[in-house]
Amino acid sequence: MYLKSLIREKISKKYFDLFGSDPVEFTVEIPPQSFGDYSSNVAMVSAKTLKKSPKIIAQALIDAFQGDAEFELVEMAGPGFLNFKLSNTLYRNLIKKYAKKVDMPKAKPQKIQFEFVSANPTGPLTVGHGRQAVIGDILSRLNTAVGKNVTREYYFNDAGRQMKMLGHSTWIRYNELYGKKFEFEEDDYVADYLVDVAKSISEEYGDRYVNIWNDEVQSFFTSYASKKIFEWIKRTLEKLHVPFDVYFSEQTLYKTGLTDEAMKILKDRGYIYEKDDSTWFAVSKILSNEDDRVIIRKNGEPTYFFSDIAYMLDKYRRGFEKVYYIWGADHHGYIPRMLAVSKALGIPDEFFNVILHQFVTLKSGEEIVRMSKRHGDFVTLEDLIDAVGVDATRYFFAMMDPDTTLVFDVDLAKSKRMDNPVYYVQYAHARISSLMKNAREKGIEYEDASLGSISKDEGTIVREMDEFQDVVIAAIEQQKPQKICNYAYSLSEKFHSYYTDHRIVDPENMERSKDRLKLCTCVKNVLEITLSLIGVSAPDEM
Repeated sequence: MYLKSLIREKISKKYFDLFGSDPVEFTVEIPPQSFGDYSSNVAMVSAKTLKKSPKIIAQALIDAFQGDAEFELVEMAGPGFLNFKLSNTLYRNLIKKYAKKVDMPKAKPQKIQFEFVSANPTGPLTVGHGRQAVIGDILSRLNTAVGKNVTREYYFNDAGRQMKMLGHSTWIRYNELYGKKFEFEEDDYVADYLVDVAKSISEEYGDRYVNIWNDEVQSFFTSYASKKIFEWIKRTLEKLHVPFDVYFSEQTLYKTGLTDEAMKILKDRGYIYEKDDSTWFAVSKILSNEDDRVIIRKNGEPTYFFSDIAYMLDKYRRGFEKVYYIWGADHHGYIPRMLAVSKALGIPDEFFNVILHQFVTLKSGEEIVRMSKRHGDFVTLEDLIDAVGVDATRYFFAMMDPDTTLVFDVDLAKSKRMDNPVYYVQYAHARISSLMKNAREKGIEYEDASLGSISKDEGTIVREMDEFQDVVIAAIEQQKPQKICNYAYSLSEKFHSYYTDHRIVDPENMERSKDRLKLCTCVKNVLEITLSLIGVSAPDEM
């Protein structure tokens, strides 16, 4: 980012000196290798404004750059592109800079919230939840790193019909332990993991609830099962290194009266009506192509949608400037009605934001693993972490665009091969650590390297390192964590190539060794901070 900013600033100043005005928006990019170190289209995009040909504008700027010590060459290419070849002085300054510290870009301070995972406490987390957990965690890390005030929140639905079904299902499993057979209802959870919950109840309470079913027993089994499962969920998230600042209970919305307040606001603004003995929210008054939605059922039970209305009001009242909901792609249809809620409550348009991610498929060998939480046919997230490790789990979840279905190759993730992307990146860091250890053993001190001539390969690495801040900004603005993984891989690829082609620790050429080790220090520093943003370790040996 430093190099692009420097070139942009110099172009803008020389342009103003030449033509008396600021240039229109232009780009500074890394071009194909045969076209210099950096390239700009400033002459091309300014032609219409200046009423001059791009070549005339480009030549005037080239003449203005003559004598600038930071550029070895500035020349024209094609119809008027400016190509820049950087001086050794500029490269040396960047190496010294990155050898000391890698700076994060700074963003405007802002109070924001990421709400993610938010799985109902009706079963262990699945691999699908894992992808969402890693996406949310990395975006939280990135925004925190650039100076935003980030709250990570987990919202759990601990009220409603699903929780009652959980309690009933657990009670059936509990009775099975005592030889009593009851039929599961249509929406019950028949998964085997509830046997473990039932055994825990049996150990604590014996046969107290055998053959007994009433509202009190229903409440007990629902509460016990949800608390036990939520302990599992928290344990798994801790194992995945995904912390939360707030665990928000759906029941809180009812206990604090927020649901009543939300209802009053919507009624006063004319968005609530009664029909078929149910209470409806008039989505169509805001979005004409959307259907209205029930928020209170005939039996008086609120829907999850009503809870979500109150929850959005609560978030706004807490002073967040932006909130990000991270949802699976199957929730796409839920976005319009939540947008309608935001408008109906009088919340600013930029407040409500949704990040969608596609599903995860587990692959082991040639076998695709199918998953269904309600029937217990699934691999838990904790199983996956135990099988491939935290680093591989996090990297694999993060390395693909959230808009793309992820096929998680378990065998590849477990492998210690260079075609395993997380191993490839971590090995670059470990390889540099090994080089430094080797240098120390041979008495080579490289902190005071004089940094002579910068080769083409070394310049390529420096320019790649200088992309770090731009990548961070792009990942935040586009909400694409995979950009950080792609960057880590690209930098590692350039280093591995450099390592293969050059002898780095060479006691017979101390000065050259010092220069190369200094550059390696820079790569190591950038890789460390990049891996930390992904939440992956940077090992010194492998």
